[in-house]
Amino acid sequence: MLAMLCLSLVLYPFADSSRMFRVAAQLLDIGIVLMVVRAVRASGRWLRFGWVIGVPVIVLQFVALFPATQAVEPWLLASQVLFHAYAVAALLAYVLTDNYVTLDELFAIASLYILLALLWASAYAMLVYFSPGAIYINVSNNLDGTVSFAELVYFSMTTLTSVGFGEITPVTSGARALVMLQQVVGVLYVAMLIARLTGLYGNVERGPRLRGPGDPR
Repeated sequence: MLAMLCLSLVLYPFADSSRMFRVAAQLLDIGIVLMVVRAVRASGRWLRFGWVIGVPVIVLQFVALFPATQAVEPWLLASQVLFHAYAVAALLAYVLTDNYVTLDELFAIASLYILLALLWASAYAMLVYFSPGAIYINVSNNLDGTVSFAELVYFSMTTLTSVGFGEITPVTSGARALVMLQQVVGVLYVAMLIARLTGLYGNVERGPRLRGPGDPR
């Protein structure tokens, strides 16, 4: 799942200029949905809820592959926000309930970070859909005057990592509120991650060795 998420970040910037890359990115998004649901298969409640909100994302992504389907865009964005929030909550629950540091837990921690960026990117996209001027990109970096999802993923990642604003800036109150929430979540996530791994370090010392995904539980 981590590999697919990283690959999606690489594909997004090319999706605006090439239909082939756009289709590849959308198919990859569908694969990520399936991987997230598979990752939480151990819990029946999480699994059922995952399929309930994951299936609409898959269907809408397939519909969005065809031209002249702009009508599904707000529904797709809303379903993405909901699904990414579910993915973050499910993986966070897994990370916080495990008693030992495992390789799959480390992969989950890294995946969580990217999913947080995608969650806010979808939220920004919804905001821009209903309020086109909410986020501004310098004219020299945005010749066509549109704000694409790939650019919002980039903006979300720079905000989450506290790199700072460059050519993209929030303009409206709603956009700034979302940005501040993401900044708080990004800082708290890193702080919580450090505290969690520090607390589990003793279990690595006294408990079993560092386990991989294929090791018996």
